[in-house]
Amino acid sequence: MPWNDNSGNGGSSNEPPKASGGPWGGGGSGGGGGNGGSPWNRPGGGNKGPDLEDQMRRMQERFSRRGGGGGGRRGGRGGPNLGPGGFILLGVVALVAWLATGVVIVDEGERAAVFRFGEYQRNFNPGLHVHLPAPIETHEILASEGQKRTAIGLNDDERLMLTGDENIVDVQFTVFWFYSETPEDFILNVDHEGRNNRESKLVKDAAESVMREVVGKSTLDAVITTGRGEIQQNVRDQLQSLLGDYDAGVTIENVEIQEARQPGPVRAAFIDVINAGQDAEKKIQQANEYRNGIVNRAEGAALQILQDAEAYRDQVIADATGEADRFKQILAEYQKAPQVTRERMYLETMERVLGGTEKLILDSDSGAVPYLPLDRVNRSNQ
Repeated sequence: MPWNDNSGNGGSSNEPPKASGGPWGGGGSGGGGGNGGSPWNRPGGGNKGPDLEDQMRRMQERFSRRGGGGGGRRGGRGGPNLGPGGFILLGVVALVAWLATGVVIVDEGERAAVFRFGEYQRNFNPGLHVHLPAPIETHEILASEGQKRTAIGLNDDERLMLTGDENIVDVQFTVFWFYSETPEDFILNVDHEGRNNRESKLVKDAAESVMREVVGKSTLDAVITTGRGEIQQNVRDQLQSLLGDYDAGVTIENVEIQEARQPGPVRAAFIDVINAGQDAEKKIQQANEYRNGIVNRAEGAALQILQDAEAYRDQVIADATGEADRFKQILAEYQKAPQVTRERMYLETMERVLGGTEKLILDSDSGAVPYLPLDRVNRSNQ
C-alpha cells in the first residue's frame, strides 16, 4: 500500500506512531531511507498518518472564535459575542435617544408648554427648541391659531330650551373658538379627556348653560326672528367671561345660531298663532289708518274754521276802525261848519236810502208823478 512502507522496518502495521513524529507524522531518527518519503507516511515504523477530519474541525473552531459566528464547538453557546465595544455602542445610541426627547419642533401657528415634573415652566413659540429630556421635562403642543368649532343642539336634551314667556324653543348653535396665547391654562385647568381629543367639553357645557340663561330672559319672537343678533352677542360675551373665570385658556371668537324654531309637535299650532297675530296686526294697522284719516280731516277742517274766524275778526276790527276814523273826520268837519255838515249828511243819507227804490213825486197841482231817472235814460240812449 502506498500509505504503509515496510521495506526498512519489519514491525507490524498496527504499532502506534512514535512521539517524536511531527504534526503530519513525518521525521524520525536518523539513518533510515524513509526521510525523503511522503509527509503522510512515516518511514520505518509503520505509523498511521494524521486524521483529516480532526484538522478540519480545528480550523473551523479557530475561524468561529475569531469571527464570533454561531458554528462553534458542539454543545457551546450559539449567541453573538458583542464584546466591550458593542455594549459601548448600544449605550451611546440609548443616550442619544434619551437626549432627543428634549428636542421640540413647534410649527407655525402652534405653541408648546414645557413642564418640569408636571409643574409649568415656560412656553415655546414656533421654531426649534430644547429642554431637559423626559421624564425630567415634558412638553405639550397646541394649535393656538387653529379655529375650533363646537356644535350644540344635536340631540333633544341640548336644543330644547324654555323662553322668558314660558314657551319651548328648539335652538341649535355653534361656538367658534381657539386656544389663547397661554396654552398652559388649557392644559392644566381643562379636563384630561378634552385635552386628548383637542376638543374641550368645558366649552360645550359652558356654552349650553349660557345660552339657556340668555334664552330664558328673552321672548319666543325675539329668539326666532328679531332678537337673534343681540342674543348671539350676549352669549359670546357671557361665555368669554365665564371661561375667563375658569382660566380655561380659550378665546371665544363667535357664536352663531343655526336654527331657532318651535318644537315639531306644536309647530302647526304655533303657525296658527303666528297667522292670527299677523291678522290682528293687519286689522290694527287698518284701524290706525282709518283713525289717522278721520283725525287729519277733522284737524284740517278745524284749522280752516279757525283761520276763517280769525279773518272775519280781522275784517270786523278793520271795518270798525275805519268807521271810527271816518266818524272822527266827520266830527272834525262838523265842528268847523255844523249847518253845512248836517245838510250834507242828510243828503248823503237820503241818497243812500232812496238810491235803490222806485220813487214817486207828489205835486200839489198834478198829483202823483213817477220819478224819471234821467241819468239812466241818458246812459241807455248813448
